[in-house]
Amino acid sequence: MVEILSVSPHANAEAVRHQLARGQTSHVALALPDGWFELDNVARLRLLQRQAQIQRRQLALITRQESTRKLAQSLGIPVFLEAEDAQRRQWQMFPDLPLVDPRNPAQGLPEPPPWRRAEIVARSARPSHHQTRQRRIRAEEAARRPLPFWLRFAGYLAMAAIVAIVLGFFVRDVLPAATITLAPGRDIMTVSVPLTADATLEAIDPETNSLPARFVEMNIEATGSIATTGSEQKASARASGYVDFNNLGAAPVNIPAGTIVSTSTGTPVNFRTTTPATLEGGVGTRVTVPIEAEAEGIEGNVRANTINTVNGALRFRVRVINTNGTGGGGASLVRVVTQADRDNLLLQVQADAEARAYEQLQQELLPGEWLPPESIQTLVVASVFDKFNDDEGDTLSLNLRILAQGTALNQEQTNEAMLAAVRKSVPPRGRLVADSVATRREPGAVALDRQVQFTMTAVAEYVVPIDPDEVTSTIAGLTPEQAVSTLMAQWRLARPPEIHRDPEWRNTLPTFPSRIQVRIDYGDSLAAQ
Repeated sequence: MVEILSVSPHANAEAVRHQLARGQTSHVALALPDGWFELDNVARLRLLQRQAQIQRRQLALITRQESTRKLAQSLGIPVFLEAEDAQRRQWQMFPDLPLVDPRNPAQGLPEPPPWRRAEIVARSARPSHHQTRQRRIRAEEAARRPLPFWLRFAGYLAMAAIVAIVLGFFVRDVLPAATITLAPGRDIMTVSVPLTADATLEAIDPETNSLPARFVEMNIEATGSIATTGSEQKASARASGYVDFNNLGAAPVNIPAGTIVSTSTGTPVNFRTTTPATLEGGVGTRVTVPIEAEAEGIEGNVRANTINTVNGALRFRVRVINTNGTGGGGASLVRVVTQADRDNLLLQVQADAEARAYEQLQQELLPGEWLPPESIQTLVVASVFDKFNDDEGDTLSLNLRILAQGTALNQEQTNEAMLAAVRKSVPPRGRLVADSVATRREPGAVALDRQVQFTMTAVAEYVVPIDPDEVTSTIAGLTPEQAVSTLMAQWRLARPPEIHRDPEWRNTLPTFPSRIQVRIDYGDSLAAQ
């Protein structure tokens, strides 16, 4: 968590350092007011950085002051324009000083200057009061003795020569200064990163390139119909005719309407009498009765002398025969439902529902989420046809309900995971240019249960920082033209370096590298590391 500390316009650097010391979080960002120049000083800014190092805290600045921004960047302190940038990004300091050990704050401090060491030694060897007095007396005695004129004259000449030499050396080598501004060139890198979106995760896992996701689902109903393709013969009329009943006994026999007679060869075809009849007594008496087939269709059209069986108890009392064939049974060709019709309609309606699944699942997304089409899975919940197989009909209809499921990803988390993977691919000492990162999703994502595996490709630019000490030692004593050609040949620069000399009349850069100041212009688009 990043703690934002607002700095009062009337506060000084020491008050800000005490305010920083009272913080508790590991990351703190100081929001500096506009026009506040207290930190436009390397010493004050280093003291503030040292305070953060002692407390093991990461320090950043939020300011639009250009001089403060460049000074902080030169010391490795992240700088942001807005407080939201400091809270949203991951950042840390890159100090050029060794970290401070809270148990031994003096560790890592530079050695005292030579004049200071000499003063300490002189103080430890300071003579006693008596010795000092005797030295003073001897010095006064020696001072009262006048020097020879030639010696005094030679001394004056030597002093004048020394002053002239020192002055000439100062004018030639110490007084001149130069400032050179370098803009590092950018290199392009392409990184393909396999990512896994997992609905069981709650936070990004940079080690496995996994990021959290959200499982979304909804029911989708679809209807459709197709023309049936099956056909079969359907009976349309019953066959009819006449049969003769012969009495087998001496008693009369009543033959009721609906008496069943049938054929005896092949598949029996049943007929029924349509009117009642009475067969007079006596063996061989006969009566003719009209009949019709029980079932419609051409099966009822039978030849003569094929109906010879009486069903029921009358078969022991009468005999039946058709002296003529029956006719009038008919059939027509009708369209019926086949299993292929049901399968084709199911595929058609299911394809239509799946095509709508992506669009309708989009409505379930929260702001900032996106849905990989490959993550969508469908499951048929219910399917209802209006006809069964072999049912007569010109069309077949289906009501289908499917369960559509998908894995939604947060775009900001996706970008964050991608940016973290890109940072790991930046060469050593390189610094990523944040606004140059362009990503695209490669086709061929794979959905596994509640996970989606996909590949993102990023094209980004990065710069390699330039060592100012190496630059100054390389161009010290060269002419500006030689310095420009040397720098362009040895380092990758975005543009020719800018060189400002003081004084301008000198045609060479200072001989001492310490008199050359190097400014590195990275711009404001470097990603916070």
